[in-house]
Amino acid sequence: MLPTTHNLVHQLIEQTVHVGDTTIDGTTANGINTRFLATRVGPTGRVLSYTATKDNANAAAASLFMSGLSERVTLLGKTIDRQFVTELGPQSQARIAIFDYSQAAQNAADRPVDYLDQIDRVLPRLTHGGLLIVLFSETPADWQTYQKSLLKADYQQAAYLTEAAQAYLIERI
Repeated sequence: MLPTTHNLVHQLIEQTVHVGDTTIDGTTANGINTRFLATRVGPTGRVLSYTATKDNANAAAASLFMSGLSERVTLLGKTIDRQFVTELGPQSQARIAIFDYSQAAQNAADRPVDYLDQIDRVLPRLTHGGLLIVLFSETPADWQTYQKSLLKADYQQAAYLTEAAQAYLIERI
């Protein structure tokens, strides 16, 4: 039996993230990915969690509080913008960043026009061997063009496609 896209993504996160790492959830909606990342980074790591709406921020904050994981997460009520490096820390890098625009995360309709700009801000801030994970319920045409623009010397790419969601993986070499 094939794993669901989200199960595969969570397996990759388990294999990649270590206690003490910094991770990024660029699209916090229902908080599932943020909460999962918080369990992986341990008490010495951190998750930067970006949410575009107040309702999503409140839902994620409540979920994190009930799980006892609030202290591991910096919940930012905004999208990733030019302040990202300051929020991450000028000398900091992230082990994993996830942008989930799928139905499962209740984000399929919330993909902003500038989502590629947000990804461009995050990608160079990954550690070597760090992963960018992008999920879609329907892959937009501009994503294909973006993938082709990445240098093969700098990034490895893979995809896992199911009927429900598509996961695109970019590893910084």
